[in-house]
Amino acid sequence: MDTTYIKYLKSTVLLLLSVLIFKPSQAQYEIKVKVEDFPSKTAYLSYFYGKGQFYRDTAEVNAKGEFTFKGEDTLEHGMYSVLVQNKKVFDFLLDDQKLSFETDTSYIVGNMKVKGGKENKIFYDYLKYLSQQNRKVTRLRKEKEAFDPKSGEAKAIEAEMNQINEDVRAYIANLHKEHPGSFTSNFIYAVEYPTVPEAPEGADSTFGFKYFKAHFFDNYAFDDERLLRTSTFHEKTEYYLDKLTRQDPDSLIEAVDYILAQVKDNPVLYKYALSNFTSKYERSQVMGMDAVFVHLAKNYFMKEKPEWFSKKNLEKLSERANALDPLLIGKKAPNIIVKDTAMKRFVQLYDVKAKYTVVYIWSPDCGHCKEATPKLKRVYDRFRKQGLEVFAVGSEYENEAWIDFIDKYNLDWINGSDGGDFRSNFRSLYDVYSTPQTYLLDEDLKILSKKMSVESLEKMLEYYFEKDAEKADMPNVK
Repeated sequence: MDTTYIKYLKSTVLLLLSVLIFKPSQAQYEIKVKVEDFPSKTAYLSYFYGKGQFYRDTAEVNAKGEFTFKGEDTLEHGMYSVLVQNKKVFDFLLDDQKLSFETDTSYIVGNMKVKGGKENKIFYDYLKYLSQQNRKVTRLRKEKEAFDPKSGEAKAIEAEMNQINEDVRAYIANLHKEHPGSFTSNFIYAVEYPTVPEAPEGADSTFGFKYFKAHFFDNYAFDDERLLRTSTFHEKTEYYLDKLTRQDPDSLIEAVDYILAQVKDNPVLYKYALSNFTSKYERSQVMGMDAVFVHLAKNYFMKEKPEWFSKKNLEKLSERANALDPLLIGKKAPNIIVKDTAMKRFVQLYDVKAKYTVVYIWSPDCGHCKEATPKLKRVYDRFRKQGLEVFAVGSEYENEAWIDFIDKYNLDWINGSDGGDFRSNFRSLYDVYSTPQTYLLDEDLKILSKKMSVESLEKMLEYYFEKDAEKADMPNVK
């Protein structure tokens, strides 16, 4: 082969490599903005994710109101906002890394000009149309105030406003038809709420609520992960759980399972929903919600072992779920075996025979326990003849202060603790990280409620004993 050609080839390759290596870096995203009379010298770019909005970039604003957000990475598709200080100037949909916006502060939406991508043309045509119709309605409302509500003029204005509402519905319906699957269309569907029709004849008073809930996610594009980068996905799922679902574990478990089934085929939405729900119910301070956490941990994380969840975190989550599982409301409380105050004989929870039993794990050195324990003694004295027993367990390994406190307040219920070389496992069984820990059990030692204040416990006992008395007074109908 010609050596001259080989030398030429080598020099060409080296030249190309040098160009690639030393070529100045180009911005991957570039959002150009011009807003006449922009009220600040600094502009901020923020994005939505889940329940929050987060800063992404900053730009200097020149005297003409021009500024550019740019970076060497790429922006995720979703909804973004241009901000000044803590105030929003305008939103836009990102579907392209090169976008341009031009408007003025006198009428941000109405005067907006957009370039780049396809979504913002659809989005701003929609916003402009809504803005125009809202202005018409505002004007008509003011005009209507000048007339008697029953007058012909007022009725005519009302008819005109109703027609505007119909026109808006028709516009949106046509947008969905012309741009199916677009980000704008999916976003509009996401922010819509069901319109409840008139109840059919014979329907009960719950018809409206049931219809609203059943159709709450109609047309929601669970396959569009861009909706996670708007406020809609988090807000809508939270509303469904908090407002449309009974706040008991069984109902909430059914609800989270339903939502997770909807997003199962979308890894991004599924990951967010599962993580958010699990965190929500693990941190919940509402009694009984730990059952939802345990369900999610055992039926999703521990079964599926998702790749995006680290082995270390899975071990911690599994340990937490396994610790809480035996302590869920409705389950039989774990047995506790401890020694009595004389350290001579064992006492165990499963030997207790009572209508209701309070398991009370406490420490004489705990400030809260010092306040709560005498209160619990008064509750015990009030209800003991009706069938209440207290199985109280000292959580400390040294018992002198514990026994002194028992003697001082005449705590004549069942008392037990560790003693000598004996160590009970009640601390791990009952997930004792702090004291006091209080559980109310029924006559079968099933957990009725837990981790409540003495005041709440007293109200619960009042309720249960009154309920028992009502049952006893009822005639035995066969």
